[in-house]
Amino acid sequence: MIWRAIDAGSWTWASPQWQRYTGQTCQDSEDWGWLDVVHPEDRGVARCSWQQAHAQGEFHADLRLRSGSGDYKWFQTRGKPVFDPNGQVIEWIGTSTDVDDLRRLQAEQKVLVAELQHRTRNLIAVVHSICAQTLQRASSLDDFRDRFEDRLSALSRVQGLLSTSEHDPITIRRLLEIELSALGDGEIGSKIVLDGPDTIIRNSTAQTLALAVHELSTNALKYGALSSSAGRLDVTWHEEERDGAPWLSLLWRETAPSRPPAAPQQKRGYGRILIEQALPLQLGARTDLSFKEGGLSCLIDLPLKLAHESDLS
Repeated sequence: MIWRAIDAGSWTWASPQWQRYTGQTCQDSEDWGWLDVVHPEDRGVARCSWQQAHAQGEFHADLRLRSGSGDYKWFQTRGKPVFDPNGQVIEWIGTSTDVDDLRRLQAEQKVLVAELQHRTRNLIAVVHSICAQTLQRASSLDDFRDRFEDRLSALSRVQGLLSTSEHDPITIRRLLEIELSALGDGEIGSKIVLDGPDTIIRNSTAQTLALAVHELSTNALKYGALSSSAGRLDVTWHEEERDGAPWLSLLWRETAPSRPPAAPQQKRGYGRILIEQALPLQLGARTDLSFKEGGLSCLIDLPLKLAHESDLS
C-alpha cells in the first residue's frame, strides 16, 4: 500500500490498495487521519518514528493496521524523502507491506528456540548426572566406558521417540519394546511377555521412565530372568483412576526358578536410584522394587496427567 506525506507524517495521498484494506477514503487518510486505523498501542510508535525520520533519512515502523472488517494485521511501514534541486525535502513517499504472517512465524520461532534451549539444558543435566553416577559406581575405566555407553544409547533411543512424538505419540508398549529389543535376544513373545493397552505417556515422563526400563532390562540380562534359559519376564500394565485422575500401574516381574534372592547392597546402584528416587521426585510416581526368591519384582505407578501446569507436555 503506497502513500505520500509532507511535514513529518501529514499524508497527502493514499493508494487504492490502502483504501480497499482500511476502508478509508483518500480524504479520510489525509493529514493525520491515517493514524485512526493504526492500533492505539502503536500510535505513539508511529509519531515517534516520524519525529526521528528527518534525522535518520527514512521513516520505518512496524504498525498494526485495522482492516475495514475491524481486524488488525502487522504492516512494515517505510518511507523515503524526495528532495528538490536545492536538497530540501519536498515530500515523503512510502509503503505499508503486510508482514503479519512473518511476525507470527517469528514469534513461533522464538518459542521453539526457547523450548529447544530448555530441553538442551535438561538433556545436558541428564547426561552429566548419568556420567557422575556411573563414574561413582564404576570398578574400572573399562567398566565406566561400557556402562556409560549403554546408558547414553538408551537416552539416544528415547530422544528418537521424542523427536517424532508430535505425530506419533509415545505409548508405554512402544517404549518397552524399543528398550527390550535393544538387548538383542529377540525374545519378546517367548521369554518376554508384554501385556497391556496402548497407553500414551507424557513426553516429560518418557525420558526418565526409559532410563529406568533400561536399567531393569540390563539387570535382567546380566543377573536376572534373561540371564538363563529358564527365566521369564512378564511386564503388565493397566490404567486406573485414583482420586478422579488417571494413573498407569506397571508391574515388572522376573521369574528365574533357580535364582536365590539378591543380597542387600551397601551402596545403591544407579538403577535403584532412578527407580526409588528419580521416578517419585521427577514424575510423582510410586515405586516398589523388591528382590525375592525366584526373581526381581518392580511396581511403578505413574500419574498420566500433568501434576503442575509448568510440567512439559
